[in-house]
Amino acid sequence: MLRMPALISRIEDLPLAQVYLVAGPAASGKTTFSTRLAHYLDAAVLSMDHYFVDEDDITIEYDDVYGAAPQWESPEAYDFHTLGRNIKELLQRGQTFIPQYSFVANRRVGYQPMYLRPQQKLIIEGLYTIRSEQFFRDYAQSIVKIFVVADLDIRRARARVRDVEERGKPIEVFDARRHFIELGERRWILQQERDADFALEIHDSFSYDTFFGHHA
Repeated sequence: MLRMPALISRIEDLPLAQVYLVAGPAASGKTTFSTRLAHYLDAAVLSMDHYFVDEDDITIEYDDVYGAAPQWESPEAYDFHTLGRNIKELLQRGQTFIPQYSFVANRRVGYQPMYLRPQQKLIIEGLYTIRSEQFFRDYAQSIVKIFVVADLDIRRARARVRDVEERGKPIEVFDARRHFIELGERRWILQQERDADFALEIHDSFSYDTFFGHHA
């Protein structure tokens, strides 16, 4: 029988842990949820967006409709080695240097310090956080894995705004980008839900204030 994660509707549904992994498809609400969870728990947040490889190292595939295109949704688009090392250093030493990534230049542009206080919880959010657990599970005392789900129409609308306003991408290439994003989700990302402990469904009537109660 296929294992499915338990649905959560309030913060009390989540057990306490040292590390929280928040995964899900693009524009599902991972970052917003992680930010609110971090505020609630006084936790630190590490985003996988820092760990993209440079554009020159991205795998290129050919599509009959859109031609040759880089596969940004592929697991190969991420530097898991550095991610694992950074998480290990945060959990063991309380500090590390994480990459700085430019979505305009599509490349790493430097490094920045990150700190984790003693006993402070760590939230790691991104497309492949559940998949990346293998790189650091030996250093974490306890891990909770959350998969964020949102309707496709909601994610498309959010992605359009994010790509143009936050990442400087031309609107003319949005349809092609979404085509490959959704292809990558079906190939690699959505399967992580079966390995999650909990699932959070984001929909039109979802309220973070309700989820976090009077603590929000």
